[in-house]
Amino acid sequence: MKRRFPSLNALRTFEAAARHLSFSLAAEELHVTQAAVSRQIKILEDDYGTALFNRLTRAVELTDAGARLFPQVREAFHQLEVASNQVWGNKGSGVLTVSVLPTFSVKWLMPRLLDFSELYPEIEVHLVNTIAPVDFERAEVDLAIRVGTTVPQDSNLSQVGIDLLMVRGGEPLVYQELFPDEMIAVAAPAYLERRGPITNVYDLQGADLIHMATRQNAWADYLAALGWQAPPPQDGPSYGHFFLSLQAAIEGRGIALVPEILAEADLRSGLLLRALPDKIQSAGAYYLIGRKSGWKQKKTKIFREWILGNAQRD
Repeated sequence: MKRRFPSLNALRTFEAAARHLSFSLAAEELHVTQAAVSRQIKILEDDYGTALFNRLTRAVELTDAGARLFPQVREAFHQLEVASNQVWGNKGSGVLTVSVLPTFSVKWLMPRLLDFSELYPEIEVHLVNTIAPVDFERAEVDLAIRVGTTVPQDSNLSQVGIDLLMVRGGEPLVYQELFPDEMIAVAAPAYLERRGPITNVYDLQGADLIHMATRQNAWADYLAALGWQAPPPQDGPSYGHFFLSLQAAIEGRGIALVPEILAEADLRSGLLLRALPDKIQSAGAYYLIGRKSGWKQKKTKIFREWILGNAQRD
């Protein structure tokens, strides 16, 4: 008996539009125009003979028919993804797309990727550098590297707070910790020679403290963890990425507070020195994150075992 199905392309469009409750966001995800989304939804509604969305002035909502259809269609596409990953999982080749924090990419991952390429030339690694939370439901990435926490943060005066959100969406995910996020204060040798040794909060008076826009309270948290109750005014420059903070410190513009894992190469080369001896654990860690459905895919497994081995050596 011949089976009757509506257009799979129309169903895929419906699933995206129903998940976002937005034709424009569905168009962005599917890399088509909003008009194309509207056409596919109309094709599906004509096929079913009923409306699936109520078109409001600035939004859409599911009708009763659409609300009944959506969970079934979403589950069907999930099962297709799982089955496809099981087939792809037997292949240890192809493109592996990894979403990475920019400074981690530049300072830690990219210098090691040449070794990975030599070991596994059949896997082509594509890096997407961004600090935005990764949404595995929308982004076409296999893995992500983010810093943060997998549990709600408690108020802890012995840690540096972290305000970054690692992921969005409701996709079932797996988290594998790579490194602790330990914060250290660094500066150029000439800057420290000019300032003299820093042993207490008063030695910091008048120093240029370099700040991070994404961790605005980092210096206050760090000094509080040291028990230094009178932090100096936060009048230094502020940057949006740690690699800019590191470069500013290298150029002698002040003292930067950065994750130790990001500063290790500059410390080894002598471009930077520890401005204070203490390192303070932040409230988070660096994680490798991936979809639960694709975690055991062969090329994914090869990459995560390789990066975990490098992380353990460091």
